Amino acid sequence: MACRYFFIGFAVILALVSCKAERPVEQKKPEPVVLVKPKPPVLREEQRKELGFPSRLVKQVELAADAKAEPFFVAVVLKTENLKGEKGFESRKLAGFSVRTKKADDLIESLRAKLRAQGYLVFKSQKSYGTLPEIATIVKGNNSYDILKIQGTEAVNYHLDTKAIIVWLRARQKEGTFMITGAGPDWLEARFIKQPKNMTAFAKKVAAFAPDVLARGTRTVDKLAERMKKTNGFTLAWD
Repeated sequence: MACRYFFIGFAVILALVSCKAERPVEQKKPEPVVLVKPKPPVLREEQRKELGFPSRLVKQVELAADAKAEPFFVAVVLKTENLKGEKGFESRKLAGFSVRTKKADDLIESLRAKLRAQGYLVFKSQKSYGTLPEIATIVKGNNSYDILKIQGTEAVNYHLDTKAIIVWLRARQKEGTFMITGAGPDWLEARFIKQPKNMTAFAKKVAAFAPDVLARGTRTVDKLAERMKKTNGFTLAWD
């Protein structure tokens, strides 16, 4: 009999436990994501010696930008032949220095003539995209077309290499004189020294040579001509 009561009691306990409301599962709060922004590399002392740029020049640019100088590298192909038959490999070469600034255009305008007289070129090597800052770069050179050669500016989708772009630009100098003030792998900026007499005709040639320019805001040749007059310059860009 005692055994019978034991089993009845045990069954009652199980029933009570099963009827209890299930406790909700506590969800742990996700750990906060911490984004670590990498610090830009600073131009080291040995790199300054390797460049051989006058220290006063580097200091002048750093003060104008209120930023530390950073190394600027270009890609070079070293000719060699290994056991696999490869004729060369790509490497990096220190070619100048850069500074990050919110006012690259002003810095370029204020320093361009002084640096040019000393055999150096200053240009915008990175535009301000989103949170990325503008970057102004200083390299050795006497002709602003050297900037395009250093940056390897080309339009792969339009079968235009750096040489072809320079040939086109030289032809446009007959219509309005200008200098290159910025360049990247697939874009360049130029500032007029003397504006073309017929800006609309010039804008048509720009749009024909770099059609993607119209897709970046202006949409029409007339609006492109207006912007070129207002900014006293033009941009070539290829997607």
